Amino acid sequence: MKPANMRMCVLLVHVVLVAITLANGDKIDIPIPCRNTSDCRNMSLPGDAFCQKGYCMCPRLDNDAEACSSINTSMHENKTSGSLLYRRCKHEQDCLFEGGICNYTISQCTCLKNYVPSSNLKSCVQKIDSFEVSCTDKNQCLAFLANTTCENSTCICISGYYHIDNACWKMAGYAEPCTKNQECSHIEGNICTDNKTCGCAAETVLNTNGTKCLTAAKKIQDECTESVQCTFEFSACVNNVCQCREDFHYEREMTRCFPNKAIGNECVDNYECYQAEDYKNDPPVKSMTCDSNICTCADNYILNVEDKCISKSAGSSLMMSLSILVCVISLTKILLLHDCRRRRQIIRRNGGKVEKPVEEASSEGTTEHCTVNRFASLCGVQSPAHIAIASIYFVDVMPKVPKDK
Repeated sequence: MKPANMRMCVLLVHVVLVAITLANGDKIDIPIPCRNTSDCRNMSLPGDAFCQKGYCMCPRLDNDAEACSSINTSMHENKTSGSLLYRRCKHEQDCLFEGGICNYTISQCTCLKNYVPSSNLKSCVQKIDSFEVSCTDKNQCLAFLANTTCENSTCICISGYYHIDNACWKMAGYAEPCTKNQECSHIEGNICTDNKTCGCAAETVLNTNGTKCLTAAKKIQDECTESVQCTFEFSACVNNVCQCREDFHYEREMTRCFPNKAIGNECVDNYECYQAEDYKNDPPVKSMTCDSNICTCADNYILNVEDKCISKSAGSSLMMSLSILVCVISLTKILLLHDCRRRRQIIRRNGGKVEKPVEEASSEGTTEHCTVNRFASLCGVQSPAHIAIASIYFVDVMPKVPKDK
């Protein structure tokens, strides 16, 4: 075989090996043979590669040269495939794109001062320094603030982050892990607690829709806007104040609401037994008590017909009033009958048949006063107040009995 043909075969073998190596993605450092510089320029090698002693040579940054290899080929493809930045350059003309310049120190195209590479690495875009300045590329936003992007010509925080204190902070949900208060503060009043989770500050609670923390109400009648603020059990926010729920009552000593238990209901302690009047008037001694685990009337209280516990004195007054009423009705009937008899006698006398009526007056005074005394004696009324009431009724209210002429 002629020497020229042998050299051609060797060159082809090396080219095939390089092609196979590149196809497999291997980065084995294999020198690339050549016949002349044009062979090197026709390959995927830097534009300044040249042929020397049968191999392609690639310039180094120290102005020396070394044998080109598959690694140089791969690097060059990565830097030049669709991009203009970071490609090798020797002159400004090699970097003729917006904001581009040749960095002679590293022999690569880079960006001018106050410019940053575009996202596609095909140009340089001008830096911006605030959210107020319009943008065209996300790298303009990232140049002054991390976790940002450009949308609708405006820099914004990327999804899952929010802007506060001139930074984009990761958005941590309620009760989620956190490291800084800013990660939690997208919820008003939320902080990063001592256990490194987001939560409401002390003496506050999260509102119903999870947008802010509200002041917690600790006792009955505290102001509120939502029921979650009423932190004691069985309570609710009614008319902007914390109250016990329907069919529950509040015990001040226990600072909580208890279900209402009526006469005859099972109980454990006195505060469970409930009668509305006790909580309207707030007496020092309640009318109901828990006796043998059953709600009953307390000492000095009795059960009335409405199943309400009332004081015995009130019950006695009521019974006395009823007795007086019965006596009044009875005596009124007697007086009316007596009055009718007197009227009949008067009519007979006027008709010529005069019959003297029985003398009703006595040493006690008029007939009316005599009747009052008879009433008090009959009904067992001893209280001066009750006798006075009867006197007003019989003397002033009852019709007068006409005297005999």
